[in-house]
Amino acid sequence: MFIYITYDTEGFITAYQNTEADGYTKVFILDSWITQFAQHSDKFRYDTDKKVVLNPGNLPELSLDELNTKYSDVLKTSQEAVNSATTLAQQQTVSATSINQLQQSITALALSQSAKETK
Repeated sequence: MFIYITYDTEGFITAYQNTEADGYTKVFILDSWITQFAQHSDKFRYDTDKKVVLNPGNLPELSLDELNTKYSDVLKTSQEAVNSATTLAQQQTVSATSINQLQQSITALALSQSAKETK
């Protein structure tokens, strides 16, 4: 498959697209590399002497579906943490209100007892 790339001074690919454009170099990517290239294009290098793209050969074996599942799991866990924090904050607000009401009741009782003792 032919694509068009840009690369930095060390040959690492910085951008790619399917259509020809100024500043892009036309290169051939093996069909077996397409999935890895789509996920890790910045790890591939362009050899300017041989005019070929080089696969680093040590890329993690993770499909886009697996990556999406992991992202969804992290998102779900984050949402659960936010929900737990919200529930905790609501409970603390209720507790603070209850403590405040208890303090007011104790103060009122103390004032009432103090008034009875002074009579």
